[in-house]
Amino acid sequence: MQVPRTRLQARAHQQQLQHQQQQPPPAAAAATAGGAAAAAAAATSGTSLSSLLASRADAAAAPDDARAQPRSASASAAAAAAASAAAAAAAAQAAAAAQAAAPSSSLLAPLPPSAPPPAPPLARRPHPFIPACPPAGPLPDIDAPDRHNPMAAADYADALYGHYRRAERAYRVDPSYMRLVQRDVNERMRAILVDWLVEVHLKFKLMPETLFLTASLIDRYLAAVPVWRKRLQLVGVTAMLVASKYEEIWAPEVRDFVYISDKAYDRAQILAMEREMLGALGYRLTLPTSYQFLARLLKAASVHYDKRLALFVAYCAELCLVEYSALRHAPSELAAGVMYVAMRAMGREDPYPSRLAAHAGVPGAVVLAAAKDVVRIVAKAGTGTLTAVHRKYSSPKFMEAAKVPAPMEILDE
Repeated sequence: MQVPRTRLQARAHQQQLQHQQQQPPPAAAAATAGGAAAAAAAATSGTSLSSLLASRADAAAAPDDARAQPRSASASAAAAAAASAAAAAAAAQAAAAAQAAAPSSSLLAPLPPSAPPPAPPLARRPHPFIPACPPAGPLPDIDAPDRHNPMAAADYADALYGHYRRAERAYRVDPSYMRLVQRDVNERMRAILVDWLVEVHLKFKLMPETLFLTASLIDRYLAAVPVWRKRLQLVGVTAMLVASKYEEIWAPEVRDFVYISDKAYDRAQILAMEREMLGALGYRLTLPTSYQFLARLLKAASVHYDKRLALFVAYCAELCLVEYSALRHAPSELAAGVMYVAMRAMGREDPYPSRLAAHAGVPGAVVLAAAKDVVRIVAKAGTGTLTAVHRKYSSPKFMEAAKVPAPMEILDE
């Protein structure tokens, strides 16, 4: 049977009179301490309105015996709770004002009301000649006229160039190897070496494939092995010796390279470097260069019978051999850029036809970036000290291809 609430209040009143002078009731002390703790917590952490409401709900859910305290104690607890709530609200307002005044560190913070919203990115205007993506579907048949020629390998041409594309991705040289690997050799020394090898190649009357393979072997070796500058020329002549054995029918002998290097290295040193180079490269020599891709793209554009255009293409490609910066483009990408530059320089109405785009297989943005680099290289050819390629293609033997002006308008596209 429950005690009536009036009797409970009378008993509480008697207890208050007995202990008024001794000490404050435990419930009041606990409420006062709880209010102080809540105020301190609110001052440090900024208590939110929901947490205050939750604390009040917990207090309302207290047992009956805790609520059965004297009215004076309840009033003291209420006053303490009100004071703590007021302190918590003031602390919360101060924290909010400080947070609003402090600069936001979030990258996703909203813009201030006065700042205009960011403008949407402009749509990229399509290029008038180069498609954004290569045409989809099977490759156009450009080998039909050569089906009767066993030397053209018409039945295997597409498969061979598919293998070339996979090989160039697998064995592409890191364009930053000079910074990562070499310590005593720099880009200028490499350019001097390749420029000199262009003259050696012309003196020995070697095939164009030999020159491009020579440059590829040099870059692949330098990307793998640090070289002292006094041995850099030895690397160059050895690379041309290996490339000559691979590409030529009648390759120059070792004594020819000893003579051409002014006897800076003897036969034993060249042969030792040959073994070292082949071992470092894993004897992998059947790798594509930009020359192989250019031969295919000339045929795809139906301009392989235009000798002057083909010579200008070769001129641009050999200039890129000397430039270390051209390594940022893969051989197939560089070949597509050279083709576009040559077609524009020769005034072709359609400088990048669909068959050329399909067999190039390079996105339009990549082609344009490579073409701009080729134009910059061609524009400065013949102005510095490394002019072997420019002098070579300025002769009547090469139809003075070096005198064709570079299409500078490509730089504005």
